Amino acid sequence: MSDPIHLRRFQRVHLEVEVTMYSDHNFYSGITDNVSTGGIFVATHHPPPVGSQIDLVLHLPGSVGFRLQGEVRWIRSFEQCGDGIAPGCGIAWHQLTLDAWRAISAFVSERETVFHEGCA
Repeated sequence: MSDPIHLRRFQRVHLEVEVTMYSDHNFYSGITDNVSTGGIFVATHHPPPVGSQIDLVLHLPGSVGFRLQGEVRWIRSFEQCGDGIAPGCGIAWHQLTLDAWRAISAFVSERETVFHEGCA
């Protein structure tokens, strides 16, 4: 089996901040687990369905909040979780603004990469 870390397109780093996500008719809340210039993982017991278009505001430490848009690409259910692995959803960004991309990129480059064994 290939090493899952090599399947990732973007370097991810740990980020733990509260986030509220909005879709067309619902809102969801959770805690971010990790972030990259490609997207974010939000730990929540009630994630939006795969394919949902999401709006959220991300507050990186030491920066203003960025209003971002993304799509839920995958869900990790409570049943799929093990020790220390949270349920939630992976969200891919849609057309980051240059300012948001620069802030996330700088945040990622200043921190250590995260990798959870067995979580692709």
